[in-house]
Amino acid sequence: MKKSIFMLAAALAAQAAPAQPVVEIKAARLDQRKEDTASTVVLTREELAANGDRTVADALRRLPGITIGDSAGIRMRGLGKGYTQILLNGQPAPNGFSLDSLPPEVIERVEVLRTASAVLGTQGIAGTINIVLRKSVSRNTQEMQIGMDSLHAAWSPRLSAQSTGKADNWSHNVSAVLSRSSTPADRTITDSGPGMLRTIRSHEDNAGESLNLSPRLNWSTANGDSFALQTIATVNRRDINYRSQEEVQLGPSGDFADVRSRFRMRGYLLRGELTWQRPLANGAQWELKLGGNTAPRDTDFDFSGLPLAGPGPTVRHVDGDIREHGFNYGGKYSHPLGNGYALVAGWDGSAIQRMQTRIEHEYNHAGALNFLRDDRYDGRIERLAAFAQDEWKHDADAWSAGLRWETMRTQAHGRNTEAVRQRSTVVSPVLEWMRKLPGDSQLRLGASRSYKSPNMLDLIPRRFTSDNNNSPTNPDTQGNPSLRPELAWGLDAGIDYYFAKDNLLSASIYMRDIDNVILPTVYRDGERWVSMPANHGGARVHGLTLELRTPLTAALSIRANATFNRSRLDRVPGPDNRLAAQTPLSGIAAISYRRTALTLDAEFSYEAGGPSRDSATFVSSAPYQRKLDLRATWKLSPHQEFRLALSDALHPDRTGTDRYEGPAWRQTSIGTRGGATLRLNYKRNIN
Repeated sequence: MKKSIFMLAAALAAQAAPAQPVVEIKAARLDQRKEDTASTVVLTREELAANGDRTVADALRRLPGITIGDSAGIRMRGLGKGYTQILLNGQPAPNGFSLDSLPPEVIERVEVLRTASAVLGTQGIAGTINIVLRKSVSRNTQEMQIGMDSLHAAWSPRLSAQSTGKADNWSHNVSAVLSRSSTPADRTITDSGPGMLRTIRSHEDNAGESLNLSPRLNWSTANGDSFALQTIATVNRRDINYRSQEEVQLGPSGDFADVRSRFRMRGYLLRGELTWQRPLANGAQWELKLGGNTAPRDTDFDFSGLPLAGPGPTVRHVDGDIREHGFNYGGKYSHPLGNGYALVAGWDGSAIQRMQTRIEHEYNHAGALNFLRDDRYDGRIERLAAFAQDEWKHDADAWSAGLRWETMRTQAHGRNTEAVRQRSTVVSPVLEWMRKLPGDSQLRLGASRSYKSPNMLDLIPRRFTSDNNNSPTNPDTQGNPSLRPELAWGLDAGIDYYFAKDNLLSASIYMRDIDNVILPTVYRDGERWVSMPANHGGARVHGLTLELRTPLTAALSIRANATFNRSRLDRVPGPDNRLAAQTPLSGIAAISYRRTALTLDAEFSYEAGGPSRDSATFVSSAPYQRKLDLRATWKLSPHQEFRLALSDALHPDRTGTDRYEGPAWRQTSIGTRGGATLRLNYKRNIN
């Protein structure tokens, strides 16, 4: 299978039709997509600003094949849980990084690579999303935005400001975003089993405040050297209050019939990177990077559970803190060799130190201490990679052949667990081919090796216990130090057909052959149910993406995309033995009307759910997602803009289900009340 992928890539390239004359279409926002040998979709700064999105996660939802799950977990081709590589300026994003924490104002562009890249990394079986922070400055500008969201009558204000400046040998840009979010949620949990049925109704108030500062300074010297200092500073707080009440319809009650809890978090992220570029003779160039980051976080959690029949509540208090520090480095040499040939070679690496403390106290109804659990661990992840990539063009054909060697070493030492030491090395060849067709269209084909490493928490054999009603559908979780990386061979092919100016019809297919798939294993340990990840054989993944963009008139345009995904696990019996609860179908249909100062947009998105099986005894059913967004934008003047939007206008309720089909079956369904979000935004530019 692995050799046949490369043989198929070579055979298809050899049988390609002769080249035709290329017709140039000037559309700056599509240049990178048209010119890159690899299949790349680019979300530009102008497109990010056009829809007034609150976070970059909201903007990414519109791209073909990308969906966003709970807590902004990103999925490419329906795959979550680390199958998508997330980069910031070409470097891996920090642990715990959330797309919700990054405002669109600080972003220059977002590059979505559907294939692996020898330069950017191959740790993304589904693909890579590279978020490039704002860098270009064309003139002196100032911009201010004021926004307000409302969900279930809870208001979330937002204020942002930007300033750019440019002189002979230097330029700068600074972005500041201050926001508060409030997202209440009402859920109904139905727990059933043999001789048992109970309903839990819960309400959650989730509020957070954040401040994001993103300054960048660029300067150059007389000999042509250029320098750039890019910094991100984010301060955030979050407060989550939860309460639930249990109703028993049949059988015994759960552990606690009445639950109250509060989670509080305070933390910040500081990340900086210095880049030096030196031009050499014959168009060659050196680029060196050195960066560092720190991300401390303090949390505390209070829990009170009252049994249906008992003398009083059980009380728990958990203090936790995380201290994460790291640095990254890299260098790249690029040299155009003439006659359409170019060489890029370099290295990059990083080291991350992570220290975590978790101290839990539990008290009975009389105030006596039931237990004290003190969990601490220190961990370190070191990564080093070297790469080389050769590109050449001949007539209408463009080729790119690359090789990346990457090694990763993980160490963790816990107070109550055995030490974890793991080292893995992956060699990844990458081969890309593109042929330009008449009308500036392109045909692409690529084959590559990629991988997915287990994260540190999945390796540490420390147990996290569920607070209420431990069961096979609500188990404790524990790491597994024996996990191995998942390895994949992949094939990608596609065509971008521009049948007229600003008209695009695109189709692409992909296949992945994955070994050492990591799946959860649910088992019983005494009176407790436990879930632990383990390697379980292989998987086969394939899919198709279609995309259409076309103007119907000078004022009216439409765009649509759809992605179909399929996967099968070798060691899990069917039906529905899909990988990582893969989204089988996602798509968007949108229409836009623009006339003078008014723009109207309507966008409908859909995500298929349904059952997904990751073991012989465990089935999850994800809810179907239907979302309608409406927007109206008024250009009050060349420098002022007002936007009114209604997100999730249909606001359907959504229900997901987990079912254990062992000797004593158990099913848990969680229904979440839907809600529409009203969004107001005012923007003013000062030139």
